[in-house]
Amino acid sequence: MLMGGSLIKRMILLDTHTWIWSQSATKQLSDRVKKLIRKTLTDQRAIASISIWEFAMMVVKGRIHVKIDPRLWLENAIEKTGLKVIDLSPEIAQESCNLPGDFHKDPADQIIVATARIHNFKLLTKDQKILDYPHVNSFW
Repeated sequence: MLMGGSLIKRMILLDTHTWIWSQSATKQLSDRVKKLIRKTLTDQRAIASISIWEFAMMVVKGRIHVKIDPRLWLENAIEKTGLKVIDLSPEIAQESCNLPGDFHKDPADQIIVATARIHNFKLLTKDQKILDYPHVNSFW
């Protein structure tokens, strides 16, 4: 998108499952999400830092299995892809506890939604509770 002769970047935030699937199980992604990820420059893709914790918990609980050491998987999925990690800031923490309207009580989802809201990112998620939440720009 051009505005005043300069290129404006539009960031996308990948929900935890979207990020994990984008690395290893792309069949799980919708065609629209796959296309948007492909069209988005690497430095325009981000995850909330809580997604790293969610990944680690899923591995420990056996909800997902990775073929390599989880630390190496993380290195490949973050550093080697150029993905940005958005840290939990005081502003995001405060927003996550004060989301407008009615939002469910999952703290990780609250932080992810707050991250998208604070930074005005489009959130790519299959989570219907987030997709139904009118106070965040979400997409599947």
